[in-house]
Amino acid sequence: MLQALLGASLFLWSCLGAWLLWNSRGAGLLRAHSALEPMSVPARWPKVSILVPARNEEESLPALLHSLLRLDYPDYEVIVVDDHSTDGTGRVAEEWSRRPEAQGRLRVIHHREPAPGWTGKVYALHLAAGAATGEWILSTDADVVFHPRVLRLAMSAALGRGVSLVSLTPDFVYGSFWEKAVLPAFAMLLFALFPLRWVNHPRSSRAIAAGAFILMRRDDFRALGGYEPLAHVVNEDLRIAEHFKRQGRRIWLIPSRGLIRTRMYNGAGEMFEGLSRSAFEGAGYSVVKILAGILVGLLMAVLPWVAAALVGIRDGLRGQPLLQDQALLLALTACAVSAWVYLPAPIFLGVSPGFVFTLPLAAVFYSAASLNSTWTSLAGRGVSWKGRYYRPAC
Repeated sequence: MLQALLGASLFLWSCLGAWLLWNSRGAGLLRAHSALEPMSVPARWPKVSILVPARNEEESLPALLHSLLRLDYPDYEVIVVDDHSTDGTGRVAEEWSRRPEAQGRLRVIHHREPAPGWTGKVYALHLAAGAATGEWILSTDADVVFHPRVLRLAMSAALGRGVSLVSLTPDFVYGSFWEKAVLPAFAMLLFALFPLRWVNHPRSSRAIAAGAFILMRRDDFRALGGYEPLAHVVNEDLRIAEHFKRQGRRIWLIPSRGLIRTRMYNGAGEMFEGLSRSAFEGAGYSVVKILAGILVGLLMAVLPWVAAALVGIRDGLRGQPLLQDQALLLALTACAVSAWVYLPAPIFLGVSPGFVFTLPLAAVFYSAASLNSTWTSLAGRGVSWKGRYYRPAC
């Protein structure tokens, strides 16, 4: 039985490696020094409204606002929504709005609780979008930092490719061991489930966007109902991309380097809560998908390493030659293939290659978050995020 399971793990890793290689071929990369898209420099750059929902972001908001007010873009506005923060977020936003460089550029909206049927962040985005005056809308997060050229480059890509939505993936900033261990593995999972070649193909239904940077044509955004169709969702970045594509609008997801950066979570506790918040909804509220995903993840990322350790110890205690044990050889081969397939993820995301050996920990961590997401959604108060609880709308 063990050899059969290890053989299945090795087979799955081989298939995943081939899949990721196919997915990565032809994928572009947008950098700070990238040229603008050919034939996409307009006589007048369209005005952009930048929407910033902020709940308890007193520490991170100044860095974001500083970077936004330094954008190399001729016509834009910034709308910050203080989403009933319990810290000094609203005060910080107001102080920045009074700075000379923010005059006529930065506005602040304060509100308390979301309207019935709305999740907090989506309602904050809805309020900001209602106040927007730009021809394009850019939604972002309060913990993001922008390079001055990013908006010009993204707009050039949108105009050059004739798409309604452009999203850029961010660089991750890490502050703890667990962030380095888990986030690259989670990013690889998303890359496998949402291949760029499908996401960016107009005839494919696969769609996703990175919440740190979602640039949308305002006319299309309004024609599709704005944020109202997404009022109850938690994963608004995934759902808005699906919504655009389902309604026949083209989207474009672009990996980027050096243009936007974010520290997604501050430590293991916040990361566990954040992944728990999105897992069950991301699986379509399907218990079967959650359990199947956990089993496959444990089979691929945990079993080979545990089997290699335990079988190796057993054979050593028995004095059995290690290289004559078929189960040990299969386990070691599966470990080697998994490390080789996973290695590009930590390297690309700025983590030491040594973190390939933490993949089993990442699988266990995300499995626990997925179970917690499912349990709290169905039997508890609902998933929590920043002091609010959300029950599934399924």
